[in-house]
Amino acid sequence: MAQLLSTEFEGRVGPVLRLSLWTAILTVLTLGFYRFWMKTRLRRHFWAAVRPDGTPLEYVGKGIEKFTGFLIALVFLALLIGVLALLLVYASYVLFNEEIEAYLAAGLLALPLFFFASYRAKRYVYARTRWRGIRFALEPAAGKYALVAMGHVLLALVTLGLLWPRMTFKLEKFRTDRTFFGDQRLHQGGKWTGLLGAFLPVLLSVWGAAIAGGLVSWWFSEGADPENMVIALLPLFIFFGMLGGTFFYTRYRVVALRYLANHKSAGGIGLISNLSFSRVLGINLGGYLLTNLATAAATFVVGALASLILVALYPGLSDFGIFASGAVSEGTSIGEEGMPSAEITVFFALFLYMVTFLFFSVFRQCFVVFPTWRHYASTLSLTGGEHLAQIRQRDRDEAGQAEGIAEAFDLGAAI
Repeated sequence: MAQLLSTEFEGRVGPVLRLSLWTAILTVLTLGFYRFWMKTRLRRHFWAAVRPDGTPLEYVGKGIEKFTGFLIALVFLALLIGVLALLLVYASYVLFNEEIEAYLAAGLLALPLFFFASYRAKRYVYARTRWRGIRFALEPAAGKYALVAMGHVLLALVTLGLLWPRMTFKLEKFRTDRTFFGDQRLHQGGKWTGLLGAFLPVLLSVWGAAIAGGLVSWWFSEGADPENMVIALLPLFIFFGMLGGTFFYTRYRVVALRYLANHKSAGGIGLISNLSFSRVLGINLGGYLLTNLATAAATFVVGALASLILVALYPGLSDFGIFASGAVSEGTSIGEEGMPSAEITVFFALFLYMVTFLFFSVFRQCFVVFPTWRHYASTLSLTGGEHLAQIRQRDRDEAGQAEGIAEAFDLGAAI
């Protein structure tokens, strides 16, 4: 009988809050340079909290690797995008006497870079992740992955989204079949049609909204009466169609993640995922509500403290009270006697923006990312644990340039 290994999640919100707040403050004070070390420290904390069979994951990446990779990527992207943009704009003016076509072409050419960057980022993370002392690895195939991904995107567009689940499955299979745990290669089983049922509600919602939008445009172009009841109700169909599409796509992502996990294997080892969509939805709805409320409260407190300092320096702001910093950031009474200068106004506007962004990032880590990881980990089990002893260590994968291009595009969400 296959040995079943459960996964534990050892972590509390308090340490995550302290770590997120402290590293976010350092990131702001260093004008963003500390973000590479911030992500490294957060990853080490989150990885260590996930403990399959009681043994924590290890993340051994370094902030300096991310920083140097980011600098190299900036030079590469500056040359590539800069030269490419000039050539496209020139060609567009010559052929069409307009530049809109150049921007569209540049957007299409930038899309493969996103897939290229995401694959390289995953390769770096896998190469710096260990469990039971055994390294993970992802074979170098970022260029091929970008080409394959673009082909699937084209198929999904041509079929009006019908083959989107096929793209989801094939791209995951491309990555999984090139992933190693020690000397053992992973395999993605299952079929893409296993995702089709969960995606159909998304298609129906989006198609319904698109048809309603097309009818509205056509009727108005034909001079239809705006007070016609049918025309008046169509915007509601568009709204609820897009709302339904968002809801069902969120469900689709959870169902797809669970299906794909349940069909992954590595020799005699397999995964069992019991992800709950209702739980994930509740975490996101409640988490973002708490995040926004906490962000507003924390920003208000910081703004009030900043207002006290401003009123002491500029008595003319006393009429604004605890809202003085907000009034200054909006440019109220700039340059008047006893009031802040334009430079001070710009500074406080940037200050309040950075404070708001900082608090949102911190509270999102605590109220959304942390509980999501906890649910994902606690609902994941491994089968065939008796085969783990047969897996041997593999050579270290350098995964050069770390996540440079992904950092330049700011991919990968929180951590």
